[in-house]
Amino acid sequence: MEKSSRRKRPKAPGALHESDPAYEIVMAIVRVVPVSHWSFARVQRSGELTALLSSDGSADAAVLEHELKSQRAQAKIGPRIAATLDPFVEFESGITLLFADARSDFGILTLLRAPELGLFTSTEIGMLTLALDSLSDRLAALRLQSETNVAVHEPPSLPGDGLNELEEVASYVLDRDLEIVLACTVEDRRRVALTGLRTRISQRLPAVLEESVRALTVAWESEASRRPGVARPVPFLVVRTQPLSGPLGLFIGVRIDRYRAPDSLSHAATHFHISPRELQVLALLLDGLHLNQIGRILHITSSTVQDHIRSMVEKTESRNRSELIARVLRSEYNPGVDLLP
Repeated sequence: MEKSSRRKRPKAPGALHESDPAYEIVMAIVRVVPVSHWSFARVQRSGELTALLSSDGSADAAVLEHELKSQRAQAKIGPRIAATLDPFVEFESGITLLFADARSDFGILTLLRAPELGLFTSTEIGMLTLALDSLSDRLAALRLQSETNVAVHEPPSLPGDGLNELEEVASYVLDRDLEIVLACTVEDRRRVALTGLRTRISQRLPAVLEESVRALTVAWESEASRRPGVARPVPFLVVRTQPLSGPLGLFIGVRIDRYRAPDSLSHAATHFHISPRELQVLALLLDGLHLNQIGRILHITSSTVQDHIRSMVEKTESRNRSELIARVLRSEYNPGVDLLP
């Protein structure tokens, strides 16, 4: 690969703000998949790049624009995850995500790794594939909102190139040390787009997801305590665990899905007697917003938000906010579905 240097540039006007709905998912992506450098930009209908953001405040529109054109020379339309094509010097490998549908590009994210972080793993690429579709939907909804001046909470159904129609699930079997012994990931379904990228087989889940699995299974001391669990560690992923017992002992079934907001929270509201105001707080909490963000949207104080959350924790007989979310997700999704295909 040809080498070239990246010039440091001051942060561009119109940088992505923390209140932007896309900000939370971009931050979650780099939490799940640690990198040495990343850059993100929105793509307007005109092709102009705006809302620039990067790990070191030096987002370079020219570099991202060139990368976008290079990727589109390989694939004209649709969401895409592929090896980064723009030359780089100090990094060993890179992945580019193009957030799009069959008609428009919405954003671009480049993820670069220096030698000390090693190659991207198969599980990380699987998680990036789920993130690709999640942020594509979110950015599509934001564009529609800006053009119609109508609040859009759920992403609209937009025609695509077929990639979004794939089953968006990654399934694993882990041993009690949380090492992967069997995997079937979404990365297998898009391998063609990553033929230019060297990867390594992962023996473990990304750290953020492994923490969720550990929390959901820490109480599995006896057979009676081994119950399926649900968590949402980052805005775009849902982690489900299920005990798998057999002749070789106990294993952990793990299924990771792209988070899709339920059509409504009516079942949870009825089942747990959640008030309309608490339901508003719950919906924003499930979207990954923090207390102060929820307060600003609902025009209430952070302490009032906390009071509503505390009330819901009591109503659902949960011990904390994480368990509250898990119980609501179990209520809205069919808990009887097997974790593994």
